Amino acid sequence: MESLASDLANARAFLRASCDGDVPLDRLEVTYVQAGPEGPVRVLYEGPGRNGDVLRVTARRVKAAKAREIERAINARDAGPAVSTGFAQRALYAPALDLLFQVFPTDDRIPSLPVAIDGAAMVPVLESALAPHAAGSRLQSVTARVMRYKPERKCLLRYDLAWCDGAPAAAPRVVWARVARRANFERTRNILPRVHPLAAGLGFEMPEPLGVVPQLAMELFGPVPGVALFALVQRAEFPALCRRVGERLCRFHALPVEVEDVLDVAAQVARLEKQAAAFTCMLAAERERIAAAERELTARLRARAPSPGRLIHGDFHGDNVLVADGRLALLDFEDCAMGEPADDVGSNWAQLTGHVQKAAARSALPEAGRRSFIEGYLENADANTAACLPTYAAMHCLLYASQCLRHPLNPRFDNARAMLAACENVLEQGLP
Repeated sequence: MESLASDLANARAFLRASCDGDVPLDRLEVTYVQAGPEGPVRVLYEGPGRNGDVLRVTARRVKAAKAREIERAINARDAGPAVSTGFAQRALYAPALDLLFQVFPTDDRIPSLPVAIDGAAMVPVLESALAPHAAGSRLQSVTARVMRYKPERKCLLRYDLAWCDGAPAAAPRVVWARVARRANFERTRNILPRVHPLAAGLGFEMPEPLGVVPQLAMELFGPVPGVALFALVQRAEFPALCRRVGERLCRFHALPVEVEDVLDVAAQVARLEKQAAAFTCMLAAERERIAAAERELTARLRARAPSPGRLIHGDFHGDNVLVADGRLALLDFEDCAMGEPADDVGSNWAQLTGHVQKAAARSALPEAGRRSFIEGYLENADANTAACLPTYAAMHCLLYASQCLRHPLNPRFDNARAMLAACENVLEQGLP
């Protein structure tokens, strides 16, 4: 991990030989990295591209024989709509680096991306998919914007739509879409349609499901106004908002919805083992502390008596909660599963702890928000969830510590060590 700067320089040098001279590779930076024992396993590079676009290049470690095969297959494939990236090829293998590079929108795990980001190509696709919501009106134009991209996993898009004359006022002008790997799309495509009809008494608004585009592995949903809860961490109303979030999360866990995925103890232990191994690769100096925390967490998870799984969000934190004029909205349901509700509570508690650490003595608002969130949730929570909450909070501190290292910000090592210490403190003393 400490060699990230030299790895970036080597990547820039390799890519420079395969692109036009006007591509500003010197401004390409690492925005996400996943490391293994031999160095980076997956990397996302981003920087300014042509015509005001963002240039995105991904890389993953692949053995030479397989990499050459993948490279040939990608470059021989029909590219679909033309995207001017400035690169001679969509896929490039660097033998000296053992890295296979792909220039966005090329992603061999999400092959529909080139079509999905092309506005002209999406006009007939969205016109057909949205016909029930637009009375069969004609769609004039589509502007596509990439909002978030996780290589080999998913891409979140915003479409701005212009309808032909005669379209009803209710025809959607803005539509959001998530394009995912085929297996993930098939697993998640029905979650939001199941949960959304039950949102009325929940206190969380949710995006309206607008349909799917199966051939592109794409889900469509309506916009939700607001700013992320964690963007308000220094606002006076933050603690009160956190309490309301806790209360509403408790209601969410009581929804009579079943989904196919199960996040039981075995799955939790497997996730913990995988993330602890990745954490150790990225912060080898703390190997013994990470291993000790993993052992203790595994023992505590396995010691608890099994309980019936309930609907959990699976990725619950303040960046997935929006606030608008006092209203709360909940986003991103693709990780929903049947599991232990304390997993969601512990997830948000851990990320609130990160904000407490960043604020330090400068502000008491993050700490007040963390306390209010727990109080709001526990007001109507069952005893079993309350009893196992410290274990799940500690586990998510460890998971979040590992995540801190994937986004190369300057204090990432300090942040990771602080979250590791928070995990150890909760294991030793319980929740503060």
